[in-house]
Amino acid sequence: MMTVTEQKREQFLAFVQQVLAGDTAVKGVIAIGSMATGHMRPDSDIDAIIFLDPFDYFVVPAEAIWDAQTDTFHSIFTDDPQLQQQGLQLDIARLDWQQWSNPDFVWPEGRCAELSTGWIAYDPDGTVAQLIAARTAYPDELRLQRLDESITWLDQHLSDDTPEIHWQNLGPIIAHDRLQAAYDYLVAALFAYNRHWRIWRNREMQYLLKLPWLPDQFAERVLVAANAPHLDHEGYKQRVEMLRSLFADLLQQLIANGDYSHAAIDQAFIRMHDEPGRAWNMDEWRKFRLVRQMTITGIDEASLQ
Repeated sequence: MMTVTEQKREQFLAFVQQVLAGDTAVKGVIAIGSMATGHMRPDSDIDAIIFLDPFDYFVVPAEAIWDAQTDTFHSIFTDDPQLQQQGLQLDIARLDWQQWSNPDFVWPEGRCAELSTGWIAYDPDGTVAQLIAARTAYPDELRLQRLDESITWLDQHLSDDTPEIHWQNLGPIIAHDRLQAAYDYLVAALFAYNRHWRIWRNREMQYLLKLPWLPDQFAERVLVAANAPHLDHEGYKQRVEMLRSLFADLLQQLIANGDYSHAAIDQAFIRMHDEPGRAWNMDEWRKFRLVRQMTITGIDEASLQ
């Protein structure tokens, strides 16, 4: 028996072949969202991206119900019960191929996430798949940069008695908000570690739970990490401990994998702030400052002896 996703994919492929494949402006069609992940429901609409060259708004509508029998498009607000039940509801992002294939055009991260995990329904010459593969590869430099930033801020938000100080000195609203920031950095680190682009916020949890590596029992633990069980001090402390636990698991994995040394927090902070005038290079900074002062005032080194 076919799954809902398989049925919807079959219907979508029929639509692509009947409506789009014969149009020379259509470079490629990629299904995204639940059709790509394989989790469609009977009432799910079909989310897709279509690359057009030349770009033309009138190839296909952005949102519509398609009637296969008459090959016509109808408003999603139609009152026709037959269309609502038998029609194919589409939500299509129409993208300009010339713009998106331009090396100077920066792809939004949400689109990178969608396209890198999308299901290609139409790509007659393979150029769309090639472009997606090239533009959605996750750079090592960016991965390390995001890990460094996340590790540094997770440590600053969660280390020692910092959370308690925030609660006592800043009050519950700001203290809870600081934990929300810590959670956001944890999520950023998990996406970066797995070399996955971060999807739009409204779909983030679905993609987060599907990452190749996650801390053990993550699906159960993340509920408390993302939401304090209670808004009082006790609920706040429970969330702190869960975030600390997940952060510790992440650090352990990064060290075991060889991404960081056992001094991962120091390593991340120093690399993130690699500049003169920091605590670990203050002696050198003072020497250069002295030389600068001597140059400005015209005093040479010999006159100081």
